[in-house]
Amino acid sequence: MAFGCSSKEEAGGPPQQFAVNVIVAPVEQRTVTKEIDLVGSLASNERVELKSEISGVINEILFEEGGTARKGQLLISLDDVKLKARLAESEANFSVARTNRDRNEILLKSNTISEQAYDQSIGEFDAAQANTELRRRELEDARIRAPFDGVIGLRRVSPGQYIQVGQVLTVLVNIDPIKANFDVPERYIGVLKTGQKISISVAAYTNRTFHGEVYFISPEVSETTRNVLVRAVIDNADGSLKPGMFGNLRLIVDVKHDALVIPETAVVVRADTTLVWTVDENNTAQIRIVKPGLRLDGAVEILEGLDELDRVITEGHQKLGPGFPVNPLGPEAGETE
Repeated sequence: MAFGCSSKEEAGGPPQQFAVNVIVAPVEQRTVTKEIDLVGSLASNERVELKSEISGVINEILFEEGGTARKGQLLISLDDVKLKARLAESEANFSVARTNRDRNEILLKSNTISEQAYDQSIGEFDAAQANTELRRRELEDARIRAPFDGVIGLRRVSPGQYIQVGQVLTVLVNIDPIKANFDVPERYIGVLKTGQKISISVAAYTNRTFHGEVYFISPEVSETTRNVLVRAVIDNADGSLKPGMFGNLRLIVDVKHDALVIPETAVVVRADTTLVWTVDENNTAQIRIVKPGLRLDGAVEILEGLDELDRVITEGHQKLGPGFPVNPLGPEAGETE
């Protein structure tokens, strides 16, 4: 341990004394983030109740509850015997109407029929064509398909059951990606923007953190809560996250690269002044007034008063005065006790 050999004070300097053992740490230069702690709820990316657009008897159910479906996949078919017969009848009427129209067009040119008779054949042709298209659509509606990729919910009907128009048959949800909805207090509106990153943890997976990105910020502030609704999208390829889950969410509103960071234990607050003790090249303690920035986990960002080459005292500064000799300890000091 280093110490002075004289008990006399030097002019303009501190008294000679034993060097004080202190623990030092370097000023680190790293990326820091400003985060807001919030609560988020999860919602499906897409969700639809599958309903029938026509009444009829269910002929076949082609899905399993909880199974997956691809866009356009046939899920339910209705008995279409009557629908096919109606379509055949409509197509026959349409064929006759088209023949009459074509024949009357020729007769009109030879002044054999009146324009009124020709116009009537045109009207009958248009009506028959529209009716045929309607019958074709009804036949198509007898086959209920998945409108998007997703997971199928509870089956609410059975084969042979007669269903009405608008009756819910099952639910189809898409949960990859999954959405997170959360409210942000009005005071943070100025720092909100799309593309900001979020992380969320849920009770079901205590050892996992899921990450996403903000894609929507409501243009309105709630008059009752004074919050703004924000939505983020989260990758959910393995389906771990489910709609309806709640979680602790962190919204990253600012990222600073090459920020100067020191351990929280190095910071001393006296009244309205924040200061730290540093060790200079002569191993003497010096005091610096600093301007703190973001508070981190066990660390503090320093905006002014230090540079990346400084060493700060994290333990032992209670016994110091400016210019006191110190004995730096710890890995960063290059020495050990």
